[in-house]
Amino acid sequence: MLLPKFQTKMKRFVSLLILGLLSLQAVQAQSSSHYGFFPTIDHSGTLSDRWGYGFYYFGGITPINPLSEGMKENPQFSVFYAEQALTYNVTPRFSLTGAYVYERQYPTQSNYRNENRLHFQATYKHDVKAVNFKHRLRYDARFVQNRSNGQTPFTPRIRYLLGITTPLKKTGKCYFTAYNEMFFNTFKNADAVYGENWAYAGVGIKTARAGTFEAGPLYIFWVNNKQRELSNFAYLQLTWITHLDLRKKP
Repeated sequence: MLLPKFQTKMKRFVSLLILGLLSLQAVQAQSSSHYGFFPTIDHSGTLSDRWGYGFYYFGGITPINPLSEGMKENPQFSVFYAEQALTYNVTPRFSLTGAYVYERQYPTQSNYRNENRLHFQATYKHDVKAVNFKHRLRYDARFVQNRSNGQTPFTPRIRYLLGITTPLKKTGKCYFTAYNEMFFNTFKNADAVYGENWAYAGVGIKTARAGTFEAGPLYIFWVNNKQRELSNFAYLQLTWITHLDLRKKP
């Protein structure tokens, strides 16, 4: 049974959070802005009652890049991301995950940047009436290529994600989802401790055979240097979600 008043409050809370982040970045003196699309594939599978796997891939495409410091940027393929993960379900609500990630910034350009990463995370989910809450704490062991000096320094960070999902209809086929994830650098001489943030809100539709389709705005910012110049990315994220249950049937 839906609880419209509670759901409305949660949606307003997430909307205000996203608007607050946007307003916070708008007051920064130096920044660049980029607008585009964020196609995403999210596939997972159940191997047993305890074990599961996941593949998560996305790309960032920014055809609109307004003038930055008097220079106009051409349309860009800004990022490619590939994640392969293995999850152990300690309980139905609490899980532990390890993953390998390859990420390439500006993959088709001469100023590309390669990153290899291992991450380890704990995820806890719980319900408050009709809303499912997700808490995720992740440790990123990052090895980012610095092509200017040929070095690949170790630059770890910690990330915390708070997300919600709630049905929009009694059938459960349509739902609203949102999250905010904060990134904290833990290595010495970082440009900023709070160096990055992702905020998303979307609507999903579940189908019987083709999986789930989800769409919504995604806003990302990160701090470029110690002068706190920012890169702002506003995307329309389009996600295809699938799942396989590979457990042997009795």
